[in-house]
Amino acid sequence: MVIRFLNSQDVVVYRDLRLQALRESPTAFGSSYEQESCFSLTDFAARLRPHDDSANGIFGAFGDRDRLIGMLGFSRESRLKRAHIGSLWSMYVLPEFRRQGVGAALLDEALFYAQRLDGLRQIVLTVTTNNLAACSLYRSRGFERFGLERDALFIDGTYFDEEYLVLHFNHNT
Repeated sequence: MVIRFLNSQDVVVYRDLRLQALRESPTAFGSSYEQESCFSLTDFAARLRPHDDSANGIFGAFGDRDRLIGMLGFSRESRLKRAHIGSLWSMYVLPEFRRQGVGAALLDEALFYAQRLDGLRQIVLTVTTNNLAACSLYRSRGFERFGLERDALFIDGTYFDEEYLVLHFNHNT
């Protein structure tokens, strides 16, 4: 498996994986398949570098034959007073590759990358409380809950709560 930031050449496989993720795991995302299936390739390409900042992007996990099998977004706050905070978002692994360490490898790569960014002190993310595998993975890496948003998502007549998690880096400065 190879993990790297996606680039403009990956936009079609990224779009396909994103749309599959939204269809297959609707409770894991704030967006919906119905919304994003109308987006252009240009819209998807813009997500590959959030805020036009080269430090931000989407990590892709590539399996055999260069197939995109997982993704995890990373972005750093652009406002000066919040530049010490990074965010992880849109973690997804194809169902047939789950429980094989792909999600853990994506998370570990993103955390290793983030820790090398000058001045970055913490990473935040949200996860739906019913996503037990993701919650367990994040906690295993030291993430702690700092908030709970009840009824954060409304999907097909059901409300879902989201946890807010943070990982503080142990910097000496």
